[in-house]
Amino acid sequence: MDENPAGPLRTVDRALVVLGAFTDERPERGVVELARELGLDKSQVQRMLATLAARGFLTVNANTRRYRLGPALLGLGRRAERSIGLDGAIPPTLHDLAHEFELSAVFNVPDGHHYRCAAAVDYPGPLRYSAAIGQLYPGHGGASGHAIFAQLPADHVRQLFTGHLTPMTRGSITSVDALLARHADVREQGVAVSEGEYHTQVMAVAAPVFVAGAVIGSLAIAGAADNMRDRAESIAATVRIRARELTLGYQPGAAR
Repeated sequence: MDENPAGPLRTVDRALVVLGAFTDERPERGVVELARELGLDKSQVQRMLATLAARGFLTVNANTRRYRLGPALLGLGRRAERSIGLDGAIPPTLHDLAHEFELSAVFNVPDGHHYRCAAAVDYPGPLRYSAAIGQLYPGHGGASGHAIFAQLPADHVRQLFTGHLTPMTRGSITSVDALLARHADVREQGVAVSEGEYHTQVMAVAAPVFVAGAVIGSLAIAGAADNMRDRAESIAATVRIRARELTLGYQPGAAR
């Protein structure tokens, strides 16, 4: 039997991996390259792409037979953001955190091998994250990404992050092995802390938010490192608690 009743459906899982292979850097993909890159059978990839295109999750160029992400994902994305509380619990949580610590509070969501700023509340200071709403950030660059991608299986992480990881600063993680090691620490602590990984003078503390056991985003505090370093432990404890309050249903590792 191909499927494990206690585990994920392989066909669905592979289709989601295929969707995740469409990135800003490679928005258009062909059957052969995807099959080779993902280690899947060419005919299987072809059927998955055709099925996803028929449902509007992909579009296909009739001349080149290459695929792009489709319009059905736009509606799903908007509904997903509403369903996880971007118009409910998350804004007041961000407001409370921003004013408690006098820093920026941010909610980020996964987007391929990136994360995207979905909501932010700024406190008067040098950083303005609300202006970055909708902006994509590399998933290996900072606490918000670590908090999200640490919740994925290692083989999935290796599929998302391949080869040498582009550094943003001297403190950036540049290998998948180092990234997985950081992820292990994040799962153990329940929170991610970074300093100077994406921007040399910025520190961030982030914790994952789950819905029914699946990570759907990260709650983060970010600001000037000099203004956060001495308070990092206190900030981390509060962010961890508030992220759990936003979580709906089962949260992996909650008993730790």
